[in-house]
Amino acid sequence: MRARRTRPGDRVAKVTGSPRAVITTLVVGLVLASVVVIASRAATQARPEAEPVPEFLIEGPFAYKVEYLGITCGHMALESRLEEYEGRPAYHVIMTASNTRFFNKIYRVDGQIDSWVDAETLSTLAYQSNITERRRQKIRRYKVDYETGVVTGERRGKVKEFPYEGGSALDPLAYCYRGRVLAGKSGSTFLLNLLTDEGIIETGSEVGKLKKFKTPDGKKMLLPVQPVTADGEMFERKGKFIYWIDPGPKRTAYRLEFHLSFGKLSAKYMGPAEKSFDRRSEAEKAIPRP
Repeated sequence: MRARRTRPGDRVAKVTGSPRAVITTLVVGLVLASVVVIASRAATQARPEAEPVPEFLIEGPFAYKVEYLGITCGHMALESRLEEYEGRPAYHVIMTASNTRFFNKIYRVDGQIDSWVDAETLSTLAYQSNITERRRQKIRRYKVDYETGVVTGERRGKVKEFPYEGGSALDPLAYCYRGRVLAGKSGSTFLLNLLTDEGIIETGSEVGKLKKFKTPDGKKMLLPVQPVTADGEMFERKGKFIYWIDPGPKRTAYRLEFHLSFGKLSAKYMGPAEKSFDRRSEAEKAIPRP
């Protein structure tokens, strides 16, 4: 399935059916939410900035605080870098997160998620989620073999394979990074392909109106980007996900908002971190990836 390019004013295509997640991402605090895997073949829209926006962002590490009902309940970090994966250049995106001590007493969550994206094709090569939830370690691995058209996934020690058909595919972390690049001006839309257990379906993202926020870098006008599905499920529950970005070339993600039935979780940018948050040991880094 090939995603078509859209123009401002076009209606975003809605997904039919009820897609289910094949991998997970971390929401700190009260919920560990499952999300969709995104496949992107949308073309970058033309922009007025003199400085071009890169195809994929290399940045960080950046620190975020996570709030629930206005209370800080956890901390998150994001970083991306260019390195080698199985002999080819790849973007490595790392997300780490943990609750505060107080919220650990209610529901302890701590973990790291890694994504590797081929630098040439902008397609996910592998994904790994290592989450400790209520003292129980949950490991998920995910790898796409584009030559054989097979996806190999590991969850709770069980390995399964399912066929993969279509173009480039992006996991949730890579999806947010690529979506920040694809987002055009207010009112524009762009289409992405959605990879589910049942195959690839088409979905879209809407770019909203600029809004002023206080940030560690001063007051800024930020663009909201919202992925859209027909049934309103982005996290295996009703709700919506919006990320707010600087419209300039850096495309810094200043806010990530999860609007769920029990309230809103917000991850707010706090600025550059002093060091990488990659928690893997040197031995783990040397082990062949999923």
